[in-house]
Amino acid sequence: MKISALKAVVVGLGSIGVRHLNNLHALGIRELGAVRTRNLPPPAQIIPKDVQLFQSLDQALKQNFDLVVVANPTSLHLKTLIEALKAGCHVYVEKPVAHEKRHLSELMRCVDPHGPRVLVGCQLRMHPGLRKIEEWIQQGRLGKIYSVQVDLGEYLPDWHPWEDYRQSYAARADQGGGVILTLIHELDYLHWLFGKPRSVFAIGGHRTSLEVTAEDTALISFETEQGICVQLRMDYWRKPPVRHMNIVAEKAIVDWDYPARLTTLQQNGHLLEEVILAPSWDRNELFLSMMKEFIEGIPGGSIPRVTLQEGIDVLNTALAAKQSLQTGRQVRL
Repeated sequence: MKISALKAVVVGLGSIGVRHLNNLHALGIRELGAVRTRNLPPPAQIIPKDVQLFQSLDQALKQNFDLVVVANPTSLHLKTLIEALKAGCHVYVEKPVAHEKRHLSELMRCVDPHGPRVLVGCQLRMHPGLRKIEEWIQQGRLGKIYSVQVDLGEYLPDWHPWEDYRQSYAARADQGGGVILTLIHELDYLHWLFGKPRSVFAIGGHRTSLEVTAEDTALISFETEQGICVQLRMDYWRKPPVRHMNIVAEKAIVDWDYPARLTTLQQNGHLLEEVILAPSWDRNELFLSMMKEFIEGIPGGSIPRVTLQEGIDVLNTALAAKQSLQTGRQVRL
């Protein structure tokens, strides 16, 4: 099936849903739908023309779409994913897969290894700097990796200045919000590059003056199955945003600085290699390239770049971190 022949529906018309609609249109898909359950006027000025609007997923699924993009609040991801798979649709589900472990067993019963494909939308795996780090690791240029430190901070009220941040899913515990699940990209690429944790310990919670009902600060520590020590700090408070990773290894030191668009490999203070993204580089390229790769691989049954099982593994780490944060105890995985 050619991309242009694909029929796709996006569930949720927040900022990420609008992004996916426009990207699908840019990739050549013309039969597009959107599910918008809130009683708000459709954002006609920012989505492609002729998008068919539905008030429920059931209504949309009757139109035999090939692809469902799950872009609604985190607490609704799992239910939407299950319904889409039962309807025989391929699914691009925004991270995280769910906000709790309940009903994951029902999800796995819907999965057919020879059936519809599921991609978890952790688009940072497409980042040129992180892909270069993966290459350096595979080439043995780092040697044994000793420790990894990641720092992530963004100011939540600045995400969507046009809406009340207190009502956003990212701020609300009842919608699966909080920094750990909302900013789960970091845990995903840590899994991808360094392996799954053996156990997790976290401290933090609601520490700032932000009016949120979920954690806005988390410091997470774990050791991977490969024996790599990892520390991750994340918060909803910092301006300007920070997204940085430092790797200390036997043969080299690696730095990845997302805002600076710079990735470096150094040895004994000498620069060995670097990746510099052009000022014109736009983060939407990550979303576009991931979606394009996914839908081009569907006819041949290609394994998605971030599989459903990987998404569940990362979710389990995130939920263990939330449990540790609440109990003050280490959680084994």
